[in-house]
Order: sequence, then C-alpha cells, then structure tokens
Amino acid sequence: MNAKSRFGEQTDPCTLMLPASMAETEGRDGACLVVIRGDRLGARVDLEGNVVIGRGVDTDFQIASRSVSRSHCRISVREDGFWIEDLRSTNHTFVNGEMIEGCLLRDGDQIKIGKTVLKFLDAGNLEAGYLAEMREHAVRDELTGLYNRRHMMTLIDDEISHVQSHPHEPLALAIIDVDHFKQINDDVGHLAGDAVLKQLSQVLDENVRVDDTLARIGGEEFAVVMPDTNQHGAQEVCERLRAAVADHDFRHDGDTSMQVTVSIGVAVWGESMRTRSDLIRVADHQLYQAKSNGRNRVCGPDQDENLTEGTAE
Repeated sequence: MNAKSRFGEQTDPCTLMLPASMAETEGRDGACLVVIRGDRLGARVDLEGNVVIGRGVDTDFQIASRSVSRSHCRISVREDGFWIEDLRSTNHTFVNGEMIEGCLLRDGDQIKIGKTVLKFLDAGNLEAGYLAEMREHAVRDELTGLYNRRHMMTLIDDEISHVQSHPHEPLALAIIDVDHFKQINDDVGHLAGDAVLKQLSQVLDENVRVDDTLARIGGEEFAVVMPDTNQHGAQEVCERLRAAVADHDFRHDGDTSMQVTVSIGVAVWGESMRTRSDLIRVADHQLYQAKSNGRNRVCGPDQDENLTEGTAE
C-alpha cells in the first residue's frame, strides 16, 4: 500500500519525504547506496570509487546471504556517471525490477541483489543526510543510547568475516550481565532499574577502548566486541569494566544510593568456530560460570574458576 505525505500525495513507501526545513539546512552529499530492504538494512555505501558487492569476504560491501553471489555486481565511475555491471551472478542483478547486464544509474534507482534492495542517491541528493539520521536511530537503543542488538549482531558478523580472511588477527567478545537486576526492580522499582541501566551504560562507555564497540543486547545484558584482542587483553579490558561498575555510586532520585555489580563472560574466536553463534555460545557459557562462581567477576574460556574477582555477593 502506498503511503501519503502530509500534503496528501501518493508516495513510494521506500521514499522518505524531507520537510522543507530539513531540505534547506542539510548539506549536499556525495553519491551513495543505501540499503532500504533486506540484509544490512540502513547501511550506507559511499561511492568514492569502484565498489564490488557480493557475499565474499574480499568484496567492498558484503551481503552475507546465500542468494547473493561471491562477487555479484560492480559499481564503477565513468565520465557520464555511475554504472552498475552484473558479474555473472547466479540470481542476477535488477534495477527498478528489470534484470540488467549493465546500465547507467539514475538518482533514485533501486538495485535488487538477492533479497536486498539498495537505493542509489546521486551527489547532492538531500535524502542521503536524512537516511543517515534515520539509520542512526535504527541502530541505537532507545533507553541507553548505545548500539542495539541488531547492529551488534551485524558488527560481529563483519568482524568474523575479517578474521576469517586475516586468521592471525584475534577477535574477542564479552557479554556483560547485571547481577541481581530483578531484585533491583522488585526492591526499588522499574524506574530505578532504568536509571541503573542508563548509569551503567555511561560507566561502561567511558571505560571501553576507542576501537571496541559496546551495545545493549537485552534487558540487562550488554556486549563488547574487541577487534585485534587476544584472551589476555580481553580479560584486562573486562576487569577494568567490572571494577569501574563496582566502584561507581549508583543513585536513584538523586539521593538513593545503590551498589551494582556485573558478571562478564569472555570468548575469543578460535579455529574450530564457524559462525557468530559459536562465539556467543562460549561467551554465554563463561558468563554462566561467572554467575555460578559468585558474580561480580570475569570468566574466560581457559578456566572454569574466576579469572578476576571482586567482592562476592
């Protein structure tokens, strides 16, 4: 069903209408592709040179779907603009519903690659800035402002693709869980629980490294992706996070002080692992060990005993 703008016109449901005030204030942007449907929804591909799209880890923009060929299509810059060329893909490349071998892209063209649809926005298209803002909202957790679960899962997949093609570079994942969070909600109330999550997010965000990515992946669960980090380095990072939380004075309504601690499970990408689920399963298991061994501690894959420990609750 077509949507209607505030002026009553019929609009394409994939087209975002810009208010006049935004159109007047947004700057002009370079040409880009934006994913408007399917895998990697909201992702943006800046077209500053030739770009190969496909399932392979060596492509410029990867879409990890079986319906996409390893090297599916190429966007290239020519004198008359941006051209798209199908690279003999199994399921073909479509522009505005038409199967193509190659064609010149026009502003607003929709490119279908497998189950994913990308929109071509030419240089100066004001919609690009608005879509970037919409993407930022789509990947952020509303309560804490951290990245959300969906974005984190996509990031983990991207990092796994990288380490699979660069096997000498390590990758670590930590899952963080608030200890006795249900008790906080029961004793002080859900508003206090939300206040704890907001403050905890700030503490964690202030103590992660610049190259690490922090996200809220569940009610009281958080995750940290640590690229180029081995087990020892990951444990050091997580111990710093654990200690920072334990030392923080959590408050509700300005004067109610609460002690809050976290348990952390650490996993490191290994040769026997194949997918994101393998990595998360190890981190979940180590989190369970941290909880079982008294909470307020960090556990990693080489030991069932706590690797670092605070005051047990």
